[in-house]
Amino acid sequence: MSKAPEWQTIALSSLEFFIKNPEYKHEFGHDYIADRCGVTRMTLNRNTPYMKRYKEVREFLRGYKTVDPSQGATPIDGYKEKYEAQKEANQELTRKIEALQLRLNDCYQMLEDQGIDPEFIYPTKLKKHKEN
Repeated sequence: MSKAPEWQTIALSSLEFFIKNPEYKHEFGHDYIADRCGVTRMTLNRNTPYMKRYKEVREFLRGYKTVDPSQGATPIDGYKEKYEAQKEANQELTRKIEALQLRLNDCYQMLEDQGIDPEFIYPTKLKKHKEN
């Protein structure tokens, strides 16, 4: 297996830069990477690993819309709305769990008031075998 050329390493690292910093998507393209690597666009287009990663990065960057350079990029796929909806659902479930825990505590208290062990460790039929 042959070693990848140096320009390919630079090109792939440039693609990773755009994944990590989508606010620079206006500079993304074959021309930018070809200038940086010192090769032609045709050389880039013939390189299979580069083209595969380039298409993945391009699809990723299409999902971002820069609104304000100071705020960076924001997704337009509705991730924020989905996150907020999931957060609200989690809070609702937490409230339900807390309410059920209060009911369970009340049930334990009523059992203790009636003289019944709330943990049911010693059922009434086995009380004679209780440890002293």
